[in-house]
Amino acid sequence: CPAGWVGYNGICYFLSKDEHTWDQGQAQCSELGASLAVLRDEEMSLFRLSQKVSLWLGLRRRGQQLQWEDGSSFNSSVPVLGDAECVFLAENKFRSVPCSHLMPYLCSRPQTHL
Repeated sequence: CPAGWVGYNGICYFLSKDEHTWDQGQAQCSELGASLAVLRDEEMSLFRLSQKVSLWLGLRRRGQQLQWEDGSSFNSSVPVLGDAECVFLAENKFRSVPCSHLMPYLCSRPQTHL
């Protein structure tokens, strides 16, 4: 993974220091060749370290459905609290708020083998 990124399970993660809206976070991740993070249950444990921080994830409500940015449906054993559009990770829980909230974001992209 690039400097400043964390590698886990073949995926590289980047935690931002600065705060953005969900859309700005997604745009920033795009510039880094990534997207807002798609987290599977087994990857949740990796971010137990960042309990004090709220992080935007690549998960938002499309109608009644929660959908990850990679197009996959949300089927985690961890429920999403609230019924707002955009989802963030805080204290090992998925919570939702309006997408205009400002908070740090988490990007993910597949690890490239050089």
